[in-house]
Amino acid sequence: MQLSHDFEEIGGVAVSAGGVLVAVADHESAAAGCFGYTNVEITVHTGAEGDEIASLRLHDLSLDEMAFAPSGETLAIVARRGIGGFGGPAATLALLDPRTGASHAFDIEPPSGYGGLRLSVAKTAVVVGVFPDGKVFLRKLPSGEPLATFSDPSFTAMALSEDGSTLALGTKDGRIRLRGLPDGRVVGELASPSGAPKSLRFRGERIISEVEGGQIWGVPVSGAPPVRLGQVRPGARFVGVASDGQVVDVLRKEEVATVAQGPRSFTLPRSYPLHADVVAALSPEGDRVVAARSSRVFLRRPGDLTADGITLGPHLAIPAFGVGPLADGAVLLGARWDDGTARIWNVRTGQPIVLENGPLPRLSSLAIHEKGAVATVDQGGTAILWDRQGTTLKPRHALRTNSPATVVTFDGSGDRILVGTRRGEMVIAESSTGKTRRVVRTGSKPVLSIKMMGEKTAWVEVAWDREWNQMLMVDLETGKQKPDEEKGTIGLLGGDPNAPTESWGTAKPRLRLDCWDAVCRLSEEDASRGGDSIRLLARFGVLDRPGAVFVMTDDGRVDTLGTTSADFFTCREDGKTYPLAHCPDAVETPGLLGRTLDAACAQGAAFCPR
Repeated sequence: MQLSHDFEEIGGVAVSAGGVLVAVADHESAAAGCFGYTNVEITVHTGAEGDEIASLRLHDLSLDEMAFAPSGETLAIVARRGIGGFGGPAATLALLDPRTGASHAFDIEPPSGYGGLRLSVAKTAVVVGVFPDGKVFLRKLPSGEPLATFSDPSFTAMALSEDGSTLALGTKDGRIRLRGLPDGRVVGELASPSGAPKSLRFRGERIISEVEGGQIWGVPVSGAPPVRLGQVRPGARFVGVASDGQVVDVLRKEEVATVAQGPRSFTLPRSYPLHADVVAALSPEGDRVVAARSSRVFLRRPGDLTADGITLGPHLAIPAFGVGPLADGAVLLGARWDDGTARIWNVRTGQPIVLENGPLPRLSSLAIHEKGAVATVDQGGTAILWDRQGTTLKPRHALRTNSPATVVTFDGSGDRILVGTRRGEMVIAESSTGKTRRVVRTGSKPVLSIKMMGEKTAWVEVAWDREWNQMLMVDLETGKQKPDEEKGTIGLLGGDPNAPTESWGTAKPRLRLDCWDAVCRLSEEDASRGGDSIRLLARFGVLDRPGAVFVMTDDGRVDTLGTTSADFFTCREDGKTYPLAHCPDAVETPGLLGRTLDAACAQGAAFCPR
């Protein structure tokens, strides 16, 4: 069953003609003694819905490049293990059929030193280049049968024509040699403007040549004068030339990553780690670009990089979170996705928590306190505190702010609610009355997040400039930054600095609902057990599509939490995708977590009422 596209560290992407298929290479690194190793998992997804249709796992290897054959019937992958890997250098060419999931792998000669592998795929052949060694290996598709080998230390780049009839080889002396295939005889030679090619690719009747300094040239195969197509941004990596003739490149500068097509650009959302690299690829005809950073993949049309397209990877804006059991026995799970969709469920019964007049609106922030209070900020910037009555939320207070709200959270006791604003203020209000107790200025930039660190201290993240955010540690009682209360004082606009604050926290056993991306853990925490204070009760998953969450246990039982199964839930069998009703190992069990809790209580769990 597909939980989500839960990537860890994306190292490469590829896209077939028209964006029909997207391939993602996800790296998983680990260590064994003094040796480090990396596994790479290749998954192929449909470009329309993002459904996974095929996968391949390569052990103890890192991706160099991958590319689809022009019609998408084969995905070619080259990966290697470097000189520091266990067992020494190694390299592999893998060929994957996305339609059937069948694959073949072939050992190839690894590059010497810290060299790399290049790849070019045609309808009937694939060529692998080993640089700077200058060795080029030609194999037949889809069988992988060897066809020819060319070796010359002067080779710097290579490319296959779309029909596989011509191999172009760039050389250090600034030439592009054309060889007819399969015999390999030289059929022509072209001049590479401005020096030796760094990369080559065919586009119709011309060769796209990238040279030192970031210049991109179109070199006609006919021998006509070359045409300069554009320039790669300083420090950027060349991706390709779009169908409209504009140069597409990708650049990461500090924490900001962008894909540019001529004067237009698309900024990839911030990711963690903040300095995660970015990778991108262009479809063969130049009509689709796929870019990825950290754990998320974006497929876009180059003509409008900001337009809607599919996104693979975590859609959750924040990890799902939960509280409970509450006084009425409810255990609440909250989730908010990138598009603003927000949902709250009582996972004990499987029922959604909604407003009196319908589901929650699109939100920019959602908070649930362990006492059961709910606070939201809608996309218009209105902060509201809600009371839950069964499965219904009723408004308690609309919280007043001097500018639109951006984020909301509770302090540890639940007696105070903290609201960040677009103008750089943090409003501290009483939960019971909604009355403002204090307004703290954090500057003029928007407050992005607020997190409690202990009973009386909040971490406030403030937008600082395009590339950096500032973290402030604020004492909620004085409004000053910690640890030095004599420096960095934040202006107070009102409130009593000596106002009493109820202590919070308890040593009583409690239930914990912790989520990270698409995986949640239901645990019992009992401090009386000493070092072994947390006991795992159950694991379950969050479906990473806006509005859908489900509980799934290891034995195949599933609770779709009031969501229509056919809308979101699928399973895969024999390489095909089916609705949940066709999943033989998935049994829908409403109230699944409630049953888990009842079973835990029957076994004497400490958090259960006596």
